[in-house]
Amino acid sequence: MKSRIIGIVIFVSIVSLLIVFTGCTGVQREPIGYSGVNGHEGILYMGTTDGMIVAINPASRIAGENFPSSEGEWAYSPIIPSQGWSCSGSSAPVSIYGTPVLTDGLTCIGVYNGKVFMINPSARNSNLPFPQLRDREWAYPRTDDLIAPIVGSPVVSGDAVYICSSDSRVYALDSRYGDELWKSELLGEKLWVTPIIKDDTLYVSTFDGQILALSITNGDLLPWSFKAETGFVSSPAIYGDIIIAGTIDRNLYAVRIGDDTPLWKFQAGNWFWGTPLVDDGIVYAACLDGMVYALDVSTGDKIWEFDAGDSVVSAPVMAEGLLAVASESGNIFLIDKVTGKGNRVRGLEDSSSDIVSTTGATIRSSLFYSEGIVYVHTQDDVLFAIDIEQANISWMYSLEQEQDK
Repeated sequence: MKSRIIGIVIFVSIVSLLIVFTGCTGVQREPIGYSGVNGHEGILYMGTTDGMIVAINPASRIAGENFPSSEGEWAYSPIIPSQGWSCSGSSAPVSIYGTPVLTDGLTCIGVYNGKVFMINPSARNSNLPFPQLRDREWAYPRTDDLIAPIVGSPVVSGDAVYICSSDSRVYALDSRYGDELWKSELLGEKLWVTPIIKDDTLYVSTFDGQILALSITNGDLLPWSFKAETGFVSSPAIYGDIIIAGTIDRNLYAVRIGDDTPLWKFQAGNWFWGTPLVDDGIVYAACLDGMVYALDVSTGDKIWEFDAGDSVVSAPVMAEGLLAVASESGNIFLIDKVTGKGNRVRGLEDSSSDIVSTTGATIRSSLFYSEGIVYVHTQDDVLFAIDIEQANISWMYSLEQEQDK
């Protein structure tokens, strides 16, 4: 027990230091962050590894138009004032780990530097100064102040945005104006997760092994909580009244809300880092041991397992009966959700002896599916479009082209 606690403390410390110091080499900052892709009405949204928030129109990229096209494309680089150690005297490089959330025509994202942004695509497409208050744009905090680092994604429910911070608090913000509605009390260790909401209750999993329930009205802790033997490392998923999350001791826990003992737990060969996916009563959980597991949500019984050959950090996505999974080494697999049989997606140069994976780059961000295409954002800032019917790369676009402009 003691060694496992020490292990998670060392892990958090090392990752934090790497994020702080990466890029102060005096040359060019190494890519950091692993923002996933989201989409709405034909436009894709993501954060780049150099801290830009971009909107991509697949039709414009396929047509080879200059970026940004007039068809809903834009790019915005948030300005964060330097505080403490920095490579610049005026502004600090921005790191984005969460996935943008889309709400009422707007884009919301939290950045590791400690700010939350609500962005109006029309204002960004017109390249107007940020924030355009009349267009419902805002940043929290409004001043040069920052909250602690944000790793998870925001969640929007009703008229509020909810987001977790490394200061061990959950923040609730007015979605229209960015006003702070409430912030929770300290909830233990760092909160690097995306919260989940069911009815009027918000749930978070913590590094010190708790699942906590908060009122979405005022942030008060509710009577029920659950305590695992070790800390949780994945964001929670919810199915009915069952919460599923992975811990540092290589277990995937399923906990029924209101119970103080787990419904079941399943041990694998390493951590479950990505958020589990639950579909039709089946939990699909990708693991750092290189396996993808399908488990019965009620019993935890293993239905099948699939060997991806390398650690799987990102959360999988369901695509027309196929489970799309990306290994950290850059391979993408399409797996039949019933049988567990699957194949690797062909790369652009599979005939070459130099090919090492589907994408040839590290993948840590969550995947997104829409209209026959799975979208994958790699750590070298390339957006891949995977055709699930053909099981190959339909097109790809380098986001570094926009960073250099």
